[in-house]
Amino acid sequence: MEQLSFNGNLAYQQQIAARVAEQAPPVRVQPRPAPVSAGNVTEIILPQGQVENFQLLLPMLTQLNQEKRWLAWIDPPQELVSKWQKMHGIIAGELLVLRSSAEHPALKLAERALSVGTCHAVVLWTEKLNKACFEALQAASAAGNSHGVVLRQR
Repeated sequence: MEQLSFNGNLAYQQQIAARVAEQAPPVRVQPRPAPVSAGNVTEIILPQGQVENFQLLLPMLTQLNQEKRWLAWIDPPQELVSKWQKMHGIIAGELLVLRSSAEHPALKLAERALSVGTCHAVVLWTEKLNKACFEALQAASAAGNSHGVVLRQR
């Protein structure tokens, strides 16, 4: 019967590894950056004249409303606010309606509302949204763990 010595093989392997390490250039290990959590912003483009058609958002907003944070609307059509409250029974204390101004543009309001974390969702009505603005909303959404919804017309 043949007897194998694993200790001898292990010692030999360690000697080989030490020689290879002496000859190899030093290895620099770069620390990995911490993973950045992705924001959660959805852009919905509606046909002209259907900006009040809010039915497709109802399931999503109902699900998000479980968190007991505010729902913020930025620049919604005025007729939609009263219609929504009557039809869907949203308590006024849970709905925050913000109006933009020259001093406080809509996108900056949305970024702030998303980033502070007091809103489960921020719905923004706007006419245009470029890539840089969308990415800023994504970053704010990630910071506040909030969901952003951008509604705009074609």
